[in-house]
Order: sequence, then structure tokens, then C-alpha cells
Amino acid sequence: MNFYVNHLTDCKVPIQTTGIPRHLDRLLEILLEEEKDETEPGPCLEYLLQHKLLDLLATLASAETPPGMRTICLSFLRKLLGRSKYPLLHHTSIYGPVQRLIGLCNGSPPSPMEAEEVQFLLTICFLVCKYPHVTNIINDAPTVQRHNTSPSGRSSETMEVEKVTYIPARRRNNFNPLFEPLDTRAVTLINPNLFSSENDRRLRFAESNRPSSKTETTRGSSSQSNGSISSRDVENASQSSSPIIQKPISDESSVVAASSSDSQDYDISQKGEDVALMNEIDTHLQNLQDLRLDVEYGTAYEDSNCAEGDQSLLRPETPQKSKCLLLDALLSYINTADNTVRIRACEGIMVLASLDDLSFAQMVANSDLAILISNRLENLFNAIPAHVDPAEIDGVDVTWGLDSPAWTKEKKFSGCRQVAAFFMWFDYCNQLIREAHPDVADALAKSIRVNFLEKIVTPALAEHHVVLITALVTKCLKELTSNALCIEISYWLVGQDRGPEIPNVWTSPVLHRLIDNCFTDSEDLTLETLKLFEEMIEKRNEHILHCLVLVYLSTRGYYDNTAADSAIASWSDEEDEREREKKGSLDLSYEQSHSRTLAPSNIHRIVNCFLSLIPRYLQTDTDVNNYERYMADLERQYSTVLTDCSLMAWPLEAVTVDDSASSDSRPEADHCSVRFYVGPFMTMLFEKVTNIPRQKYEVNLQLTVVISRLALLPHPYLHEFLLNPLLPLAPGTKNLFTCLQKVVKQLVNEVPKTPDHKQMLKETRERLLEDCSHEGEKENILFESVIVTEEFCKELAAIAYVKYHHSM
Repeated sequence: MNFYVNHLTDCKVPIQTTGIPRHLDRLLEILLEEEKDETEPGPCLEYLLQHKLLDLLATLASAETPPGMRTICLSFLRKLLGRSKYPLLHHTSIYGPVQRLIGLCNGSPPSPMEAEEVQFLLTICFLVCKYPHVTNIINDAPTVQRHNTSPSGRSSETMEVEKVTYIPARRRNNFNPLFEPLDTRAVTLINPNLFSSENDRRLRFAESNRPSSKTETTRGSSSQSNGSISSRDVENASQSSSPIIQKPISDESSVVAASSSDSQDYDISQKGEDVALMNEIDTHLQNLQDLRLDVEYGTAYEDSNCAEGDQSLLRPETPQKSKCLLLDALLSYINTADNTVRIRACEGIMVLASLDDLSFAQMVANSDLAILISNRLENLFNAIPAHVDPAEIDGVDVTWGLDSPAWTKEKKFSGCRQVAAFFMWFDYCNQLIREAHPDVADALAKSIRVNFLEKIVTPALAEHHVVLITALVTKCLKELTSNALCIEISYWLVGQDRGPEIPNVWTSPVLHRLIDNCFTDSEDLTLETLKLFEEMIEKRNEHILHCLVLVYLSTRGYYDNTAADSAIASWSDEEDEREREKKGSLDLSYEQSHSRTLAPSNIHRIVNCFLSLIPRYLQTDTDVNNYERYMADLERQYSTVLTDCSLMAWPLEAVTVDDSASSDSRPEADHCSVRFYVGPFMTMLFEKVTNIPRQKYEVNLQLTVVISRLALLPHPYLHEFLLNPLLPLAPGTKNLFTCLQKVVKQLVNEVPKTPDHKQMLKETRERLLEDCSHEGEKENILFESVIVTEEFCKELAAIAYVKYHHSM
């Protein structure tokens, strides 16, 4: 107070040279020391609340007088609310100043006090998380006031305010120096407009309810008898900073009404002192014209006095849909250059998004959060240089916190920092959607799909830098852990329609673009696209697997029902007969414990089919049973696959619906009349398999990995289509084994034409599988394809046997 009285014409003194920080620190110490020995709020805290000193601090912070005052005020209030053992935030003289200070925290344009501002906001976030019932306090003030505008609603609103307002039980007397009236002459020096709008409304309200003398009318809104004051006026009062006007508010109304004659004497004397102080205030108003702080600081004072929710005054360039002051303030920091400030703001956003309050979650979901999150993802994506090596992408290992300094401070490769920044933000989006309320998570995930994936990434899949784009998408899918975001990305990749596609008709543009990219002349693009398909299968997303493969196999159209019983080798003849008897007898007590499709009795014939596919004179491995070296790794993989797919409603057996009874009346029902379509994805895979002798080793190796991931899935139709060479196929249908037979036929025709081909096959095997280098030896696609095909057949045999073992 002394500072503002003595600096009427010079308010440019830095706050560090004044005693204000020291005095506020001492006030904080007194308040916290008082809590240690008290089981209920003490007199110092009562004084702070009843005289609304925080309104004064909020006004000084908005005026930023002296320079640095905002930082000091934010620090004081943050420490008080964060360290106090009492839940103070819901108090009427606390949440008003808190709302005003939240409105002052705006990260655009950046300010030098961002760190203190975001720390203050984060403290409020954690308080709201600790006391969820106060979420409405951080909403816009006009929204809070708009709930009860009718006369009938005002009494109930007043009761609600009294419920959440601390009422002191201690009876006051005029011997307590803590409750002496404040010398508030300095308060009016800060803002000449303090009494222009807010006080006028209170004066008019008091005149309509308490016709009295001019002095009584002026005092009406601050009278101890608050029976005629609505809680709306209480909120208005909380937004003004003068303790003279707002000091006696409805906090103590119920107590004063029942107080003794001592407190009544105090009220009378208080009125007289207040009238004298009001006269002093009038005399100081003329002096304030010389100060003109309102002109110097623009509309800062008008903003502080206006409704708290009118954020358009603070940030007019972007219309705000949100009704949450705190969320809007935090969102203004997500693009700041200070990494620490941005991470703190992201922590606060995550806290608010995860609150288990349906109405609050819907408000967050309808706010600008979703569009701002996806916009930043787009900006960071576009900032990645086009010259980044796609091979480096998979090695980037970052998270959104501060625990990835190697990628932000050290230069791993050209463009490393931009790539790391993008994946840090993607990791934050992923974690935010994981932790958020389901309504918020759905809104965020959908915004990322629509505004980032469909708008930005989809066109990029057909541009010059598509190899890098594909590698980035693959890495994003690999790091994905959020269910809601995984669902939206699956919709983007394969479309939302779950029906089978018609050949040569595009219904999922992204899927067909990826398939077309596998047939370009660029082997690098083919390799990266196959890696993306591998990751799509590895996610074990039911929608992706259904649209890629399963929807086409579920009819079992590949199966030739007209084949003789002796030709059906999926089960043994004995099992076929038992199955027919079971269907005929309708034995309800029968309970199948395992899948005979996955564990057929002729497993050894199936394994031998794969192992004997390559002729002896082309085999480079002397041990024909060497497929067992794949067993241990496949056992672990298949156990993980079973766990991931345990909740999917997949059938246990591959069976064909018997429609022979209606075949006479519906001849079109004959399976031979409609050619089976395996779908665009499997068609592409089979064409690539057939082309193995003419493809690079890296592409062939990745192709076998994709097919192995599919073959590991415990789906009966997919299993028998890929892993049962003895299956009777419908005319014109090809499966994996028939494609491999074509490959072997090409190899048998081409390899013997090369002189000394056996020695070259041996050297090629050593170079590829045993890391033995042979000087002067060049890559030979034909011989490398022999090694790939041989090892792939062993792996398929091992997969079939592992699934058989698990299904028994």
C-alpha cells in the first residue's frame, strides 16, 4: 500500500527493487504457519477471504504495475493454493481472482513470464483434479451466471453459493485488529474504472431494493445484511478489486444475522468509517487522471472488469468454442518455443481431458482442443525435410516428455530434430487419447484422421517423397497404443465399409494406393509399403484384418465342395464321418476343446508338402528337418498372437454351409458358377510371390515376413487357405501353395542353365544366412530367390506344426 501511495506519478520501478515480493512471501509464511497449529481456518486466512485481498492482487497483476507484478502475484497465489491443506478454490473470493488471472495467462504472443504462467495454470489443473466438484469454477463466468437469471432461481443460487462458501464460526468484535477496515486509497490508484461499471450496477440494484439516503445507497452493496443481494451480484463483486465495495459479502451473512450486539455495534461503526473512506476515494479520483494507467496499458483494465468468459477480448483473432478458461489458456502455449513450458502445458491439458465428468468432457470435446492438436501435428509433419533417409526413421526412439535429449540435442542424421519433434508430438497425441475421457478421445482421434491423415497424408502417398511418407506412417502405426486412435487410423487405411470389394472397383483409396505402390518400379517404395502392411497385421486390429483378408475368406468360396470325399484331406475320413454323425444327432453335450482345422490329423503330410517343394538338387541345406530351428521363435510369437486375438469373435472350425437342399431350385448357388475373389491385398501378395525369382532379396524377404504374420493368425479359414496344401480348391482359385509351386517351376527351369550352379547356391547361402563374405561375388537375384523360397517353405512348415501343437 505504501508503494502505491508514494509512486503516484512513477509506476515504472522494477518490482525487484521494492519490498512487495518480500512482503508477499512473509504473508504466505504467516498463512502456512497458521495452518500447522490449527484444525480449522485461522484468523489470517479469514481476513484474506473476507476482505478479498486476492481481488486486489488480480487487479495489480492485470495492470502489471510495477513491472513484474504479474509474476509475483501468480507465484503467490500458486503457492498459497498448492500448499494450503484447505480446499480454497471454491471460495467466492478465491475463484473470481483465479478466473481473472487465468484470463491473463495467454501464450500468444509469447511473454517472458511464460514459465510462471504455465506453472500457475498447472497448479489449478491439479487442484481441479483433486477436487472434481469445482470444474465449473474454471469455466467461463458468463456461462456460470447464465444458469439462474429468473427471480425464482436466485434464491436457490444464493443457497448454492452459501453451500460452497466458507462461513467463519468465530464471532467478531471490534477489539480484533485483523478486522479493522483496510486503508484502500492505493487500490483506486491502479484502475480509475474500478467503480464505473461494476459499482454502477450495484448502486442501481441497491436503490431498487433499499430506498434510503445517498450514503446508504452507496453502501448498500457492501452492507453486512446481504439478504437482498443475489449471488450474481456476489460474482460481479468478486471481479472488482476494491475491498471497500466487496469486503462484507455473503460469506458471513448467516453468521452476522445471528451475531450479538457487539457485532452490531461493529457494523454501525464500520458503516461510518466506510462512508468516510468513500469520500476520500472521491477526492483521489481526480488525481488518477494524471496517472492514466488505463491509457498506458490499453484495454487491460476493461478486460479485467468485463465478464471473465469474454475471451474474444484477449484473443480476437480466433473465435473460441470452448467454455473452459483454463483449457483455452493452456492451449495457447502448445506452440511456444520453450520446450519446458510446452510440456507443462501439455500436462495440464492431459489432466483436464482425463477428468471423469461427462458434461465437462463434452465441453472439452467441443472445444478447439482437437483442431489445435491436429494442426500442430500437421505443421511438424510438413517441417520434416524431404532429404531424410527413410531407413533412419525406424530407429528414432522418443517420447513427448523431456527424456529424449539425444534426439533433440545431438545430431543423429540430417533432419533428425524435425523428425524427433514430429514423433514427440505424435506420442503426446497417442498418450493424450489413451488417458482422456472417451468422449474427448473420440473427438481427438477423429480430428487427427480427418484433418491430418485424410487431408495431408493421403495426397502425399502419391507424391515424389512417398517412400519417406510411408516410412513415417509405418513408424506412427508401430508406436500406436491408443485404441481410439487405432480405430480411426484403421478407418483411414482400409475404409469404414466392412463389405467385400468388387474386383477393379476402388472403395478404399488409401488401401488401393498402397497396393499400387507395391507394383511401381521403385523397389524402395515396394519394400517400405510391405513394411507398412506388416505393421498393419501386427496391430491385430480386427477391422484391418477383416477388410484386408477375412471378409473374402469367410464364405469359404475357395473350397471345392464337389470334390470326392477321398480327395478331402483337411481332416481324416474318420473325422469327417464323426462330424457328419454329430451334425445328424445334434449332440448338445458335445463340447469341442480344440480346432481340428488348426490341428488336422494329417499334419505330417502337410509339413512334408512344404519341405519337399524344393527339389533335392536345388536344396542348399543338407538337413531336411532343419525347419525346427524356427520353432522356438515361432512358439513365442504364436503365444502373443493368441493373447492378442483372444477377444475376437472368430470361428473355431472352417466349415462350409450345406446348401445342397436348395441347389436344385437355385442353380446359381453352385460355388463353381461364381469365381472366388481373394481380395486386392491377397491378390497383390500372390502376384509378388509368383514374381520372387525376379525381385530383390530385401523385397522377397519382407514379402515372406508379411505372409508369415498372416499365417500365424488363429483364424480357421485363413489357416487352411494359407497352410493346407492338400485343400481341394475351387476351379480357377489359387492359394499360397500353388503360387509357390509356380515359383519352384521357374527356378527348376532357370537355375540349371547356369554353370556350376550348385557351388554358387552354396556361396549365396553362406553370404545371406551365415554372414560369410566372398570377394568379388555379385548379387544374383535368381540364386537368392532359391534361398528365400527354401527357407520360406521351412518357416511355413514350422508355423503349421506350432499351430497344430497349440491346438491339441
